[in-house]
Amino acid sequence: MGFFLVFFGQIILYIFLFNRKILVDKKYQFIFLFACIVLFVLGYILQNANVKGGEALKIPLLQWGIYRIFYYAFVKIYKREPKDTFWTMDKTLMVDGVFNALFWFIAFILPVILVFTNRI
Repeated sequence: MGFFLVFFGQIILYIFLFNRKILVDKKYQFIFLFACIVLFVLGYILQNANVKGGEALKIPLLQWGIYRIFYYAFVKIYKREPKDTFWTMDKTLMVDGVFNALFWFIAFILPVILVFTNRI
């Protein structure tokens, strides 16, 4: 059970990896916000019920917030949307690669540290 909870706790990273366009699509914003809040509340309930891995369900809300902040900062600075650089080695997309690497690292490490040390 704990494995599945941790797997679903990383759902925003999987969406970022395979279909990042829906993370910024306006018609999905309410759905993402609602789903992340529901998972956060469920994670809080499971954590208080001492279910192993239940606190991992609090992570998607944090990851989604981090992505929104990074995305808006990138668009503000470079006046364009970041491109997916996962399968490319194009040197002209270096800025996009740095954005992707920073998001991946921070969205994985920071929420995990905050959640599993019971800071949230």
